[in-house]
Amino acid sequence: MKTLKLEDLKNLDQQDPLSEYREAFNLPKNTIYFDGNSLGPVPKTTLNNLNNTINEEWGSDLINSWNKADWINLPQTLGNKIAPLLGAKAGEVIVVDSTSINLFKVLTSALRLNENRKKILSESTNFPSDLYILEGLNRISNNQYECVLIEDDDNNIEKYIDSSTAVVMLSHIDYKTGRISDMKKITDYAHNKGALVVWDLSHSVGVMPMDLHNIGVDFAVGCTYKHLNGGPGAPGFLYVRNDLIEKVTQPLSGWLGHSNPFAFDREYKPANNINKFICGTPSILAYKAVESGLNVFEGISMEQVREKSIQLSEVFIELINQECDEFEFKLFSPNDSNLRGSQISYMHENAYPIMQSLISRGVIGDYREPNILRFGISPLYMRYEDVWNAIMHLKKIMQSNEWDSSNFMVRNYVT
Repeated sequence: MKTLKLEDLKNLDQQDPLSEYREAFNLPKNTIYFDGNSLGPVPKTTLNNLNNTINEEWGSDLINSWNKADWINLPQTLGNKIAPLLGAKAGEVIVVDSTSINLFKVLTSALRLNENRKKILSESTNFPSDLYILEGLNRISNNQYECVLIEDDDNNIEKYIDSSTAVVMLSHIDYKTGRISDMKKITDYAHNKGALVVWDLSHSVGVMPMDLHNIGVDFAVGCTYKHLNGGPGAPGFLYVRNDLIEKVTQPLSGWLGHSNPFAFDREYKPANNINKFICGTPSILAYKAVESGLNVFEGISMEQVREKSIQLSEVFIELINQECDEFEFKLFSPNDSNLRGSQISYMHENAYPIMQSLISRGVIGDYREPNILRFGISPLYMRYEDVWNAIMHLKKIMQSNEWDSSNFMVRNYVT
């Protein structure tokens, strides 16, 4: 195998068809950012967009901007911007609330459609918040559901789906390992057994192409603050397949989900489109930040994004093997790039202080329990040269035992 050199990676950067998009982001000097899978960086247009919203739309036009600036339709407008990234149709996606609240809504909707079945399948390794929502929903439903959390190393979820299964609730990409679940295979199998499927797309939207509508996915949720770069605490989104929208009911019947909110009827009459999943008034400043993040994706090929993601990941793994083989890092993500999302995870007994040492050098990844260093791969702004520099920092940290310092042992609340 050829030894990788810095010059090789600089050549890849020069040939990169996505290199121009790096300029769309405000990236701090001397920072290599491997944490876009937790919080994306600020698009440069966000500041102007928010300033205009604050100073002009809110500052000058005040309440008129609900109509004049079309604030009222931002949930649908932004949903339609996300739809192409998901392989969804216009009117199937809406930006509302948080991922967890949206999961509660669509999971309840799915269970109501399959009300004669009482088994819900998920994975024990699913994102904890998703499992908490499942637990809470079952509790307020008087524990009428059998919640089965699969622990299966061979990733053969289908064998657990049977005629009693109401809903299968899964993450498309595992938040720790980066393993991709086969969305089409699982969805098809679930449908053949009469079950519905809810997918959490938080770690896949913005970094890989999807085909939700054609696959026949029933429901999906996701966030906008990771690879969509919508800002900390940005609102989530949800997807409902268009032939289900008129059939479903959702549990949080807020006023903007009404068919005619400004009639102020005492009786709730849900909208007959995706609007029925809106609850309360949208947070316009947050939505405007999301708008800037989504505008970056206009005209981008998600196939090219995925191709670069794989190439960056392969270079990362190859450089770890080449430069840090002696330091006992164990790849926790799938070695097969076809099974791996846009992140690389390694296990190491000293993972936390090693990551803190990296962060002190401006190489920002994150840590996940119990011993995982996690590196997000964000193709729109990440360079191949960044990967080289990051691994060189890691090598120096390990050679010098720099990580073995009390400064890096203290656990921060957010890891």
